[in-house]
Amino acid sequence: MHTFKTLLKKYMQGRLSSEELDILRQQADMLNDAELNNYLSELWQETDENASIDETLKRHMLETISQRTQTRIPKGNKPVVHKSSARVHNIKRMLRIAAVFLCILVGTAMWFNSRVEQPKLSDEVMAAIQRAEQSGKNQAVVTIDGQPVSVSSEEAIAKAQAVNTHHSAPAIQDRTVTTHHDSEFWMTLEDGTRVHLNYGTQLTYPIHFSGDTREVELQGEAYFFVAKDKSRPFIVHTPNGDVRQYGTEFNINTRDEIGATRVVLVNGSIGITPRGGAESMMRPNDMAILQPGETEPVISQVDIMPYIAWNTGTFMFDDCTLEQLMRVLGHWYNKRVEFNDDAIREMRFTGEIDKYESILPTMKAIHKVTGLRIEVRGKDIIISE
Repeated sequence: MHTFKTLLKKYMQGRLSSEELDILRQQADMLNDAELNNYLSELWQETDENASIDETLKRHMLETISQRTQTRIPKGNKPVVHKSSARVHNIKRMLRIAAVFLCILVGTAMWFNSRVEQPKLSDEVMAAIQRAEQSGKNQAVVTIDGQPVSVSSEEAIAKAQAVNTHHSAPAIQDRTVTTHHDSEFWMTLEDGTRVHLNYGTQLTYPIHFSGDTREVELQGEAYFFVAKDKSRPFIVHTPNGDVRQYGTEFNINTRDEIGATRVVLVNGSIGITPRGGAESMMRPNDMAILQPGETEPVISQVDIMPYIAWNTGTFMFDDCTLEQLMRVLGHWYNKRVEFNDDAIREMRFTGEIDKYESILPTMKAIHKVTGLRIEVRGKDIIISE
């Protein structure tokens, strides 16, 4: 037997099935005002402080309000216009119940918004997300209950999860998203945090954040636009230590050649804790290097542009070697790079490259700057003087 309070709580948490929603409406029709008020008072006192309300739930609530206030007329019958006290009573009752759900919606939204501040993405970043999807570069594999599923959008993850809920096996609370060596992926976590995964990256995160922290694990490179929540810090676990944010924007890369983790702070404030070490605070424009086995980070001021440009569709290189540049582009375009002369590898390069440009215009641009001969032969890029 479904109790009204249980169904109402599930409704607020976004876990109500369509059948249960019908039962909730039927039970609401049988309650008077005092009973409804008692249920609501009890429910708000019992609400889990870690529950979150997403946009989908808000839409469901609004749809319910709309449905509750509609006057249904049987198909094929013409409405009879008369002053019926029963009809007036029914309309008032529907409006009253709609008002109850509206109170739930407004109260929940006020409670949720007072706790969490959603990150704001610039128009430039939003345009880059659109270009990533249009170019086919927004690709990843999400592992749900041990099953890998290829996805090209956040909506695809939601659909895969919805299909999985019909399985009889108990759900695993963590998911893992992995990008290929030639793709990236934009995603939103439960709390509203936006994450941009670079190529060859793996992020493990919970379906729902619980407790007094929000924790994820990262292997590779990712840029975090963190939703601010004063009561629950956001923590990223890496092989060389942890990054704890206090409302911010930052980039983490664990793919350093010597196995180090590089953390660049763009906005806000973060603390970094090497394995076995104490927490150190960072300021905007700081880069911290966490070396394997070291308990003290190396922190210095840097130009943050090369670390944030890839979010807006640009590879930015500042006095890097041609070998380093071609390593990045080789991954991105899924090509092998061959140098006919080792001396060419050490040539320095400074400039910007459009991530979503096709490979031939990109190679022509590098040729124009370096004067080198660059050929694309199938899966290979051959560079010579």
